Amino acid sequence: MNLEVTTPWAKSASEILDLLKTSPTEGLSSHQAKELLKTYGYNVLKAEEKITPLTRFLLQLKSPVVITLLVATVVSALVGDTTDAIAIFTIVIINAIIGYVQEAKADTAVEALKKLSAPKARVIREGSIQEVSAADVCLGDILIFEAGDYVSADCRVIQANQLSADEAILTGESLPIDKESFPVEKSALLGERKNMLFAGTAITTGTARAVVTATGMNTEMGQIAGMLEATEVGKTPLQGRLEQISNRLLIFCLLVVILVAILGVIHGEKWLDVLMTAVSLAVAAIPEGLPTVVTLALVLGVQRMAKRNALVRRLSAVETLGSTDVICTDKTGTLTTGKMRVREVFTLSSGIEKEEEVKANHEDFRKLTESVVLCSNASLSRDDLATGDPTEVALLYLANNHGLETNQLNATYPRLTEWSFDSDRKRMSVAVQAGSEIIIHCKGAPEAILPLCQLSEKDKAMILQSVETLSSKGRRLLAVAAKILPESLQGFNVERYKDHTSIENDLMFLGLISIADPPRQESILAIQECKAAGVKVVMITGDHPITAKAIARELGIVEDGKFDQVMTGNELEKISAQDLERQVEKIAVYARVSPEHKLKIIQAWQNKGNIVAMTGDGVNDAPALKQASIGVAMGKGGTEVARQASSMILTDDNFATIVSAVAEGRAIYGNIRRTMQYLLSGNMAEILTVLGAALMGWPTPLAPIQLLWINLVTDGLPSLALAMEPVPKNVLKVIRKPSSRTFFDRSFYQETAFVGIITSIMTLAIYAYMLRTADEATAKTYVFSFLVFSELFRSFACRSDRLTAFQMGITSNLFHLAAVSIPVAFQIFLHHFDLFRDLFKVEMIGWGDCLILIVLTLIPVTLIELKKWYMQLRVR
Repeated sequence: MNLEVTTPWAKSASEILDLLKTSPTEGLSSHQAKELLKTYGYNVLKAEEKITPLTRFLLQLKSPVVITLLVATVVSALVGDTTDAIAIFTIVIINAIIGYVQEAKADTAVEALKKLSAPKARVIREGSIQEVSAADVCLGDILIFEAGDYVSADCRVIQANQLSADEAILTGESLPIDKESFPVEKSALLGERKNMLFAGTAITTGTARAVVTATGMNTEMGQIAGMLEATEVGKTPLQGRLEQISNRLLIFCLLVVILVAILGVIHGEKWLDVLMTAVSLAVAAIPEGLPTVVTLALVLGVQRMAKRNALVRRLSAVETLGSTDVICTDKTGTLTTGKMRVREVFTLSSGIEKEEEVKANHEDFRKLTESVVLCSNASLSRDDLATGDPTEVALLYLANNHGLETNQLNATYPRLTEWSFDSDRKRMSVAVQAGSEIIIHCKGAPEAILPLCQLSEKDKAMILQSVETLSSKGRRLLAVAAKILPESLQGFNVERYKDHTSIENDLMFLGLISIADPPRQESILAIQECKAAGVKVVMITGDHPITAKAIARELGIVEDGKFDQVMTGNELEKISAQDLERQVEKIAVYARVSPEHKLKIIQAWQNKGNIVAMTGDGVNDAPALKQASIGVAMGKGGTEVARQASSMILTDDNFATIVSAVAEGRAIYGNIRRTMQYLLSGNMAEILTVLGAALMGWPTPLAPIQLLWINLVTDGLPSLALAMEPVPKNVLKVIRKPSSRTFFDRSFYQETAFVGIITSIMTLAIYAYMLRTADEATAKTYVFSFLVFSELFRSFACRSDRLTAFQMGITSNLFHLAAVSIPVAFQIFLHHFDLFRDLFKVEMIGWGDCLILIVLTLIPVTLIELKKWYMQLRVR
């Protein structure tokens, strides 16, 4: 039995009923329902396959750096360096545990979609209305709806009475969509299928009967779930950069270790000593502190971002926003408040005025406001909580903002009757009692109201000009009119005026009211900061193109002549991926789009090498949130689906919070970059020192335990302290946007090489001098202590790329000060205790010689600081 229906919106209701072998009055039989459930399955969404906890933990160990460290651990243990093996292995496990804890919550986007499905549904079966589990709804079921119901499956409307549905979570459209039973074009987009109701949406007004045309994974929401499963999560910029440096480091280390080993054998050193030196050099060359440093920097970023209302779900995604080139954002509820409000008011006496600038005591404005309140079915509680149609709610807030007590007004002018709104008339009218008089209040679309009003040609031209002006801003317009009936209250007969045509004529025009979902003021400032930081903001919405562009212009997204094009869903459907890539950098706004379109837009930006962030709050945003380099969901007003598909959640639903996240990401980028430069330049100094001695035919200048001590102590505490540097002022201006090209750019390698070479040259000079004036053990002791001191003191210069240590303040990072002071003190004292001299294979060094070594170690630091000072003078 095959009852699958394609394009049900393009078919008549009777055709759909025939295809599904069902009746609008009798529905399905119990037997039919059971057979259909057996054939097509239950009305549920398929869950994603979960990975086991063990697999998730092992995935934390797959990076090249971690794998190399594990190999180094095994080799160190085999040659007898069990202490170092245990230390390295401990670092690896701690890093893996932190990553596991942060990512332990599996991606539950599909489960969140399940929660959105209505738990119960009212269906007609065997001629009677029954309440069944939403999971038991099947193809051909006749569903009964009224205001407030959630839709449990995709269905075709067959009967509708003033029906509207809230589809914001699917289409992004902020207003309820009016529904009807007539067929629409086969090519109609999701938001244009006015005869369809979709699973997970809600009925706003009216009643309806509808026949189920798709269930489970075949619904629009099910297709989104399928896209979520098919969307792969790519590497973050940080992961890519660490992998890049790790691979280069592995190749370099391997070549150096082989060369040192060959030279050692040529110079007649014992093969066991050569092997131990080679292994020690390999371990020393790998910055085992790097994973911990990166994790700490990210964890600290998570904590700081949480204080700024941004919760991070995936640890490595913290810095991604700092690398972001493009933010693709939903409009409704993200850039805007998500609530319809009055924006402008027009009266013939005052013209167009902004809502906040209107004078409340103006007579024409008072009449206009009273009229729309009386001609409204929404209500406002004492706590200013409104219920009803969003447009009418906006009218009540207008009155409330200007001191008009809506409940008192309705009590003063009780309603006698109502001529309800319908899609043909496009207006609504009411009759109210005003003492002994009867007043008719009417509101609706301007084209439906103006022909009913008594207007001069001059006034009509003025009104039409205002309609055109406000419409160009993407506003929804209401015209308001009223009149006093000639008869008294005693002579009023409702039956006499049952036909609206007898009442809606000869009206007095009161004014126009423009309504829109207003932009958040903080979003406007946030977009300005994004632009200053080199980040483009792209608006993606289900709204009408005119409305979308007007809001984008108001927000400051549109840049005339550069970034000002608007593309609709229909145009996106027809354009190829290659053509979209060529045009994407000029398109600021996408309107009337579907989830598939959002993925296409993000991929176009990503294919051009951009790091793309996607913000959103609806179900329709979830696949794009997952596809984006980093998905940012709204935690307050957003859906659970979007939150679970995202990497980061904004707890205040404020687009402006993203700017703080970008700043935090850039600060993390700076901290990690400087820390890596510190680690690599120190490791380079060690490698070049050992390599230089081997080339000169000298004895190996550092014992294996000394190499490992330098690496563990100097790379440990100072590097962690550098990762804890606070966010600098004006970070978006002083730290450039990271990218795969800038993270390891020429300046990074130049400074790393400069420091490594200068330090190794000084070390080899000291070694050569001591070999001539003292024994080999003493010479190695001086080399050992010089390298420790030089790397510890050099960390002061790595706290900032621009400012010197004194400009920043030596005590501004107390953890760093302690991280340097404690190892320095220990290094000085270890020469004076037999236990440590034996452990580290060093000789006694006098206090005066220690002071001389410390002074010499300040030379590389001073050179770096002088360079910063010179660059500051050039900028001035």
